[in-house]
Amino acid sequence: VMFWYWCCRMLMPREAGKFISGVAKDVFIKGEGVTKVANIIAEAVKNGKLDPESFKQNEVLPLDKGLTNQQLSDWIFLVDAINFNFWTPNGVPKYVVKHNGVKRAGYLGMVLAVNRAIDEGKPMYDPNYYSKLTVADLKNIFRSETKSLLPLFEERVKVLKAVGEKLIEKYDGSFLNVLKLAEGSAMKLVKLIMDEFEPFRDTAVIEGQEVALLKRAQIVAADIWMLYCGQDLGSFADIDSLTMFADYRVPQAMVHFGALKYSTSLMNKLENEYLFKSGEREEVEIRGASIHATELIVAETRKILESLGLSPNGINSIKVDFFLWDYRVSNSKMLEPVPYHRVRCIYY
Repeated sequence: VMFWYWCCRMLMPREAGKFISGVAKDVFIKGEGVTKVANIIAEAVKNGKLDPESFKQNEVLPLDKGLTNQQLSDWIFLVDAINFNFWTPNGVPKYVVKHNGVKRAGYLGMVLAVNRAIDEGKPMYDPNYYSKLTVADLKNIFRSETKSLLPLFEERVKVLKAVGEKLIEKYDGSFLNVLKLAEGSAMKLVKLIMDEFEPFRDTAVIEGQEVALLKRAQIVAADIWMLYCGQDLGSFADIDSLTMFADYRVPQAMVHFGALKYSTSLMNKLENEYLFKSGEREEVEIRGASIHATELIVAETRKILESLGLSPNGINSIKVDFFLWDYRVSNSKMLEPVPYHRVRCIYY
C-alpha cells in the first residue's frame, strides 16, 4: 500500500529528497560530515553570523533605487526566473560584469547586470518591458567584461517572454498578485509558481516516482520572505517547510565537508566534466541527496544549539543553503579540486 501511495503522486522537495536518498546508487550521505557541517553552522549562529539581515546582501537586492515593494517583488521574480546555469567549462573565461566600480561573476554578475540596466533607465522589474526583450537587447543588458556570454542566452529570452506574458495575461502585470493568492503560505506560493509558470517546473522521475526539486520556485518564496522580513506578504507561517535549493554548487560544498560522498564511477564522470542531461539518474541523486542531507544538518544543528542553551528555532534549510552557498563563493579556490556536476538546462 505504501509503495502505491508513493508512486501515485508527485513528491514535493522534502519527501522527494528522502525518497531519492533511499534509492540512490551513486550518492551517499555521511553522518560524520553532516555533524561537521552542523557544528560549523552552530558556531556561526553563536557568533551572530546567520542573521537573516546578513543574507539580504544589499549589493544584490536593489534597495537603493527607490523601488516600491511591488517593484521589488517583481524584481525578485524576474531575477529568480533567470537564476540558472552560470558555470563555464574549464579554461573558458567566466561571465563577469562591472558596474559602479563593483565586479562580479556568475549569478552575482547577472544580478549586477540587471541592476545596471535599471540605473540605465530600463525597468527590468516590469514584465511589460522584459517580456518584449530580444536576444540583441539582452546581449546588451547582460554584456560581460570577458568574451563569455551568459550560457543559454536564447533560453533566457524565452523564459522572460513566457513568465512575463503569463503575468500580464493572468496577474495584471505583477507578481504581487500571485503572492497575494499564496495567502501567507510559502508552500502554496511554490506550488502556484510550479503550476502557473512552466520554466519553474523543475521535476524528474526516478524509480518510476515523479519528484519535484523546485530550486527556483523555492528561492522565490525565500527571497520574498527576506524582502518583507517575514512580515506582511512575506509572513509565511510555514517557511521552514522549504528545503535547500538543489543546484550544482551546494553539493560541491557538501562533498568538501564530507556530508556527501560519490561512487568511484560518478566521481570519474565529474572529474572528466561529463555533461549530464537534465533528469539523468546520477544528477537527480546528487540533487535529492543534497536536499535530504540539508534536512539532517538542520536537525543536527538544532540539537547542538539546544545543548549550548541557544534557541534552535531560527535554523532552517534556507539558512543552511545560504551558508553553504556563501562558503563555496568565499572559498572558491579551496573548493576548486572538488568536481561539480554539469548540466545545461533552465531549471537550476
